[in-house]
Amino acid sequence: MSAPAPASGSSGSGLRGFIAARLAFSELQFQQLEQMIRSTPWVWILAAMAGSLCYIEYADGPDGQRVRAWFVVYCVIVAVRLGIWLAWVLRPGLRANLPAMMLPVIAVTQLMAFSLGALCVLLQHDGPAQAEAILHITMVTMSLGGAIRLATIGRAADVYVAFILGPLVLRDMWFGGSYQMALASIVSLIGIYTLLSARLLSSALHEIQAQRRRNAELVIALSAENERSTSARRTAEEAVAARMRFFASANHDLRQPLNAMALLAQTVHNVSTERHVKEMSEQLVACADGMTDVVDDLLDITRADAGSLSPLWSSFAIDELLAECCRPHQAVAAAKGLRLEIAAGHVAVRSDRALLARVVTNLLANAIRYTREGQVRIGSRIAGGRLRLSVEDTGIGIAAEHLPQVFEEFFQVDNPARDRRLGYGLGLATVKRLSDLLDLRVTAHSVPGQGSVFELQLPLADADASERLDEAERSFAAASSSTTALAMRILVVDDDQSSLQALGGLLASWGMDVRSASDVQGGLGTLQAGFRPQALVVDLRLGPQVSGIQAIEDIRSALGDAELPALIVTGDVGGDYLDAARAAGLPVIVKPVRPSHLRAFLGHVQALGR
Repeated sequence: MSAPAPASGSSGSGLRGFIAARLAFSELQFQQLEQMIRSTPWVWILAAMAGSLCYIEYADGPDGQRVRAWFVVYCVIVAVRLGIWLAWVLRPGLRANLPAMMLPVIAVTQLMAFSLGALCVLLQHDGPAQAEAILHITMVTMSLGGAIRLATIGRAADVYVAFILGPLVLRDMWFGGSYQMALASIVSLIGIYTLLSARLLSSALHEIQAQRRRNAELVIALSAENERSTSARRTAEEAVAARMRFFASANHDLRQPLNAMALLAQTVHNVSTERHVKEMSEQLVACADGMTDVVDDLLDITRADAGSLSPLWSSFAIDELLAECCRPHQAVAAAKGLRLEIAAGHVAVRSDRALLARVVTNLLANAIRYTREGQVRIGSRIAGGRLRLSVEDTGIGIAAEHLPQVFEEFFQVDNPARDRRLGYGLGLATVKRLSDLLDLRVTAHSVPGQGSVFELQLPLADADASERLDEAERSFAAASSSTTALAMRILVVDDDQSSLQALGGLLASWGMDVRSASDVQGGLGTLQAGFRPQALVVDLRLGPQVSGIQAIEDIRSALGDAELPALIVTGDVGGDYLDAARAAGLPVIVKPVRPSHLRAFLGHVQALGR
């Protein structure tokens, strides 16, 4: 780091600035200089005491006149050093301009050392043993103290020690006695030790300074990297949030026409008697279901990646869930001549029922799609305190080199032409995301030409939950498979006209007495006309800031029936409204509405005797 430039307004700053620039003082040397200036009061006291001791010991001797003159000069030098300190304290400009202080401080310090050495030259007679001891101790102490303060400033410490101890050693050698020669040897060794110590101290301080500089540079680099990381994370979070907003909007907008299309196709299938019309409508229903699966898979993958998909944990019977998952696939399996077998015991597990159903459904659909003959079997066994659920098929199998890729988005084996009848390559990717979320520890094993096995590990429910299976859930599942007519009065409220007409038409094809309304006021008007529904089917969002939950409460209040069964249908798969619906205990079906789920709800209502 370069030294600060000298202030232009200080006296003599041009010469001092030139000298400082030529000497290229480092930051460490300026720190040492500042420390020297700050310690001046203590140095002044010690220097005054050292000079006074020497004066007292030799002032009355044969060299007394020269000693007295020396002491006056020495006191002046000490006073000048103190004056420099006072100027530094009282003038802020000098404190801010260390280069301007370098020359006077070093010069006065060296002048003090020179004056101490000069005293040794002036003492031309050998003094008493006590005086000689005090002289030598004083000189050695002053040299040690000065060398430490000047250690980092070039050769200043060497000059300082030489100025003090050099004349003292020469004086002892000049006198030549055994005592004086011993003192000369001791002082010489102390001088060498002092110089070596000063250099070691200088090296250590410079290394510390360099390490501090490296640490500062590292801190700056880490701060910059942290700032870049924070910015990148913020950008990524904004991108994820934007993607979630896009998918949420696209999800809702896609589900509305899909819902209408699927319900209309199902209605045509129910009421038509012509074979080709029934076949075409059945294909339309399959297409709508396929598009719904793609939308659901894309949204689940996005929400899982963004961390916004939170499981709703509950305990339930695994065999009932598997029966629900297999029911929509039975016709497809039968049409291909496949046996669809469930070999799972009546065991209670703890997981998110809807998400686990999605995982099992995707595995089943994948197994049936790639199996030409034989069977698809769902089995279970308990091992290691967990239920191991396996989906086995006798299909085409997967080569070993492709197994690590089967859980990637849009990856498909043996579908280079991207035939949509073989899926879109999102089913197993969704399985992987949801399995990680639910800690299902999904694994895959396969032998080409013999089939594949996908295994899930589910945590078991506690003993109490295993004994307490929900009767309402069983009746709901049983009702979904019923094909009997459901003669009921239903009020449908939905602000999307296509969905409203399609849902009303489907319910009417089942023999229902249906009334439709596009808002709460329309629904209340239907009640005023004398219609008394046995159940409500209400869209979750009925326009801006209008909740289907409130619509249900208003209709129940108008009828005086707080227990009137109500079903929420929605194109949303998340959000405050959906959370509020579930908190209110209302059943929810996500659009496109699957007729089997809707029929199961109505069958359950009918079973309650409404």
